[in-house]
Amino acid sequence: MAPTAARILGISLPQSDGQFIDLVGDWECRNVVLIIIDSLGYDLYRWLEPRLRCLPLLAAEGHLLRAEAVSGHTTPSIATLLNGLLPEHHRILDKAGARKSTLPSIPDIAAASGLRSAVIMEQSGADVYSGIVEIARGIPDDIPPAEFDRKACDLTLEALDQEPRLLVSYFIGIDKAVHLGQGLVEIREAALQIDRCIGEIASAADERCLLIICGDHPVHAGRLKRSIAPYCVAMILSKGRGKESPCCQRQIPITGGLTIGLNAASG
Repeated sequence: MAPTAARILGISLPQSDGQFIDLVGDWECRNVVLIIIDSLGYDLYRWLEPRLRCLPLLAAEGHLLRAEAVSGHTTPSIATLLNGLLPEHHRILDKAGARKSTLPSIPDIAAASGLRSAVIMEQSGADVYSGIVEIARGIPDDIPPAEFDRKACDLTLEALDQEPRLLVSYFIGIDKAVHLGQGLVEIREAALQIDRCIGEIASAADERCLLIICGDHPVHAGRLKRSIAPYCVAMILSKGRGKESPCCQRQIPITGGLTIGLNAASG
């Protein structure tokens, strides 16, 4: 994910274990929106897919990838998505490690290159980028998950109004539902809310914006936990639709998904 975003933005990563995803090479995108959905494993996405509207539409217009997960935990996975290094190389294993790390990530490099950038995350994650990127908005992680995700959506839409070249946003509802021991109905409800939010974001982003929507790890708790390899997340590559072509007007079923390996997953 990071090398792909970097090339679209015209910036360079100092080092990377990933590679550019060639599928978007001829899309002529200029800006990048990275949307991280906590616990959106590939299996879970395919189970949810018949009930979703916006994500399947975006995938049908772009690509749905079955990307190998680099970790079963949130912090090292997100670090890989943002800096392009595997956990054994970036060694960012928890929030304290994220605060102390001196490794540059895509938001760091974009901001240092003079590109307006935005990060919308839980408060501790946003604090890492405070004073570095132009727009850093933190959300308290002790509020109800549905409220968190709605706030993440609203802040993302506000940030898009400022036309950033890079925007990173993060949604937690699915993961929280799993860890709270909630059932399939509650997990589906959380996913439906995120789906609607992404539809709003895609409609607010213009056609030259690359959308990268990706899980950080598969479900790692509860009845939906995957117990055997491969451990994969869903990644959707698509483009902004613009206000003249709003998202979620119809649902398009998807019958297959490309599979990419570990290096491409961090691409």
